[in-house]
Amino acid sequence: MRAVFVTADDYGYNPAVDAAILDLLQAGRLSGTGCMTRSPRWQDAAQQARSLLDEGCFGLHVDLTEFSPLRRGLWPLIAASLCWRLDDAALRDEIDHQCALFEEATGQIPAYVDGHQHVHQLPQVRDALLEVLTRRYAGRLPWLRISGARPGDGSKSLFIAALGAPALERRATAAGFRVMPRLLGAYGFDGDTAGYRRRLAVWLSGAADGDAVMVHPGTAALPDDPIGDARMREYAVLREDLPAVMAAAGVGLARFDADTPERGFKT
Repeated sequence: MRAVFVTADDYGYNPAVDAAILDLLQAGRLSGTGCMTRSPRWQDAAQQARSLLDEGCFGLHVDLTEFSPLRRGLWPLIAASLCWRLDDAALRDEIDHQCALFEEATGQIPAYVDGHQHVHQLPQVRDALLEVLTRRYAGRLPWLRISGARPGDGSKSLFIAALGAPALERRATAAGFRVMPRLLGAYGFDGDTAGYRRRLAVWLSGAADGDAVMVHPGTAALPDDPIGDARMREYAVLREDLPAVMAAAGVGLARFDADTPERGFKT
């Protein structure tokens, strides 16, 4: 049976997101979640997750557009990185600090690393990321979730991947990182609950061993959350329908397993 990582983004973003992710983790619906350690509620979020930390399911969701002191809009960040106008030292320091915040709050290293709005794959950012992770975690490198795509995955997925996924995968693999090479789950955060269930079924049916599906659940649509309504729809489907959808697709839930790197994941 194929094993697919189902990873929830944005842990620490707001209370509704955190509540949904913790509930889904406890219910065995998720492989893991990426944490926003620059969020002002990160310490509280980490404390709420204390009972789940031994599961090895918490990762780092590198953030340069939301809470980071270096934050800028996504499009300006993309433009600056493509023109190689970012401050390399500042990037390394910021990623290093986000790692440190994760370690201090959880007492462990991240199970995996990815990027909020996929910023981890951008030129300059990916170089800084690999340098920091290789230095901090030599001998026990975390997984990397690569925002890769294949023909047929849709225009949004292909555009995201074109921003740097192939380059990040090549460099990460050469450096000894284990990777999730393809990321499914990109859409316009539109539609209704039934539509999201259909999308999830398509993603899981088309996933290969070791691919990842990103999800963005939330228990409520809080003010200032631009995708709050979509978060509620995703949470409802993941909570109630995910086991049946996975069974119909013939896939199992992959889990991060730091103790058996040669196997990579377990079902």
